[in-house]
Amino acid sequence: MADQLCTTAAVKTRAGITDADDDALISSLIDGVSDWVQDFTGRKLVPDNAATYVVDTTTGPELYVRRGIRTLTTLEVAATDQPSAGGTYATVAAALCVLRPAPMYLRPGWPHDTILILGSAPAFRTVINGARIVGNFGFATTPPVITELVIDAVVAALGIRGDPAAPTIGADGRAIAWSAFFGEGTAQLNTLLRYRGAWGIA
Repeated sequence: MADQLCTTAAVKTRAGITDADDDALISSLIDGVSDWVQDFTGRKLVPDNAATYVVDTTTGPELYVRRGIRTLTTLEVAATDQPSAGGTYATVAAALCVLRPAPMYLRPGWPHDTILILGSAPAFRTVINGARIVGNFGFATTPPVITELVIDAVVAALGIRGDPAAPTIGADGRAIAWSAFFGEGTAQLNTLLRYRGAWGIA
């Protein structure tokens, strides 16, 4: 199952559906719009907990984490290029690791996007697979505004299912052009644009 940015139950509540006849269809539609939204924004919008990632590094004290990082459990660094699996790393003491932006500068609900290592010597080197990171990444929960958008999109798709003339859904209820719901200049698209590109600070 794909990352789902809302639940089937939430869609049914919004649409006033009380039976389970369309549960499979609703879940499929949630999959579709969730994939589209995450692809458009270029980021995961569901929690990514207790995950391990290996990333390339460049010389300096900081490491940019495109996905965003809420908590850092373990940071290991390498002095030379490493294979994608295994490899030789040295653990950095937790007391030397700092997450930035500082909490007072973060946008509400957003994670940090940078790991800094304290000290005068370059913490990272220009190395392929130069760091192995264990932690909790991305948002702690799907942003409520994103959940609401996904619910609205699925309810809209359900409302016109079976209409062969409808631009956003096919006769079988599954062929969706989600870009029609998130059209140019719409409030929905403008909301998604806030989650696209750099993380930014408040």
